[in-house]
Amino acid sequence: MPVKIPPMLADTIVCGIASLDKMLFAETGPCRLCGGRAAPYDTKEKIYATLHTAEGGKKITVFVRRFRCSDCGTLIYANEPFYPDTRLGSSVVDLAIALSLMHSFTHTAEIINAMGIEIDRGSVRKYALSDLPVPKINFFYGFPLPFSLFSFVGRPAALKNGSTAGTEILAASGFPAAYRAPPDGAGTSRTRQKQRKEQKQKEKRESQKPADQRKKD
Repeated sequence: MPVKIPPMLADTIVCGIASLDKMLFAETGPCRLCGGRAAPYDTKEKIYATLHTAEGGKKITVFVRRFRCSDCGTLIYANEPFYPDTRLGSSVVDLAIALSLMHSFTHTAEIINAMGIEIDRGSVRKYALSDLPVPKINFFYGFPLPFSLFSFVGRPAALKNGSTAGTEILAASGFPAAYRAPPDGAGTSRTRQKQRKEQKQKEKRESQKPADQRKKD
């Protein structure tokens, strides 16, 4: 059976993500290695998400400024809406992690695709079992949606390319590029998935106890 998503929810999510198209992220600080001054180097276009539209798949891209340290020559990316070593925008990753805490990886992928965002089961599984953080969520139409997704839903189009809008999005997303997993794994999706699995196994054992007792009797 196909997943049914309220049209208003799907339209809201798609329009929100689409509002990031061609946005420039160009803010950075000193070199993280030596503290040297970051000099502009070039600008890289990165795919944030691919949306399902009536015309087919539409790639939503953002521009990320790159800098070169004047002292040590290290290449530095501006603060960007991506977690380290991920290829999809942080709000899409957050959505996959949030939904996977309630649904199987396959069903999570089906839900996200029904919402208008392209993703496969393998990517959902990868993010769900990673050391990325479990996002703060709010339920909307019965679905757990991450706060990072709400950060640009309904945002005025006039602010689309403004640096203030970009900073607000990064702040609402928790500055994903700066994320580093804690050594003990606390608060990560991998840890939460492990706890979820253990809870399911415990509930299964508890449900089997009455049947096992009847067999003994």
